[in-house]
Amino acid sequence: MTAVQLINIQRLLEAAEYLERRERECEHGYASTFPSHQDSSYQRQRKFRNKKYNNTHNRSTHNELEKNRRAHLRLCLERLKALIPLGPDCNRHTTLGLLNKAKAHIKKLEETDRRSQHQLENLEREQRHLQRQLDLLRGIQSGERIRMDDIGSTVCSDRSDSEREEIEVDVESTEFSHGEMDNVSTTSTSDLDDHSSLQSMASDEGYSSCSVKLAFTT
Repeated sequence: MTAVQLINIQRLLEAAEYLERRERECEHGYASTFPSHQDSSYQRQRKFRNKKYNNTHNRSTHNELEKNRRAHLRLCLERLKALIPLGPDCNRHTTLGLLNKAKAHIKKLEETDRRSQHQLENLEREQRHLQRQLDLLRGIQSGERIRMDDIGSTVCSDRSDSEREEIEVDVESTEFSHGEMDNVSTTSTSDLDDHSSLQSMASDEGYSSCSVKLAFTT
């Protein structure tokens, strides 16, 4: 036998062993057998049915999503109608017309907002200017008040000095009157002494006359 024949026989033996091993594995459940023509057709039908079911499910899902989207869009359009001025024939507006009116209304609101912001800035600027003027006037008024207080204090000090001089003059006049009172008091005292001496002399004369009368009677 040639070498080529030996190689062919060896390959045949390996193929036979492989087939036996596959059969044993199929018996023990380790591997599946080669599918037949009926199994392949069944799998194709099953795959087609699954695909059809998936398509139907996807279509129903898409329809449900589209339904929800349209309902949400309708709700948004109704809210938009309530937000923008449409006029008496608001039911005749299409979706495009409604969106255009909403766009124009938004531009108008933006323009109004810009004007209001500009006016607010002008008012704030004017308020700051008036506040500075008010602070300046308050500073001038406080300076005037301080100056008037200084003038008033000066006048009060001058008045107190003049009053002090008048008080000194009154004190001097009072001292002079006290001197006169001393003279008057001394004069009155001397007069009283003379009067008392006269009374004593009269009493002495009376006593002597009484004694003379007693002598004559005895």
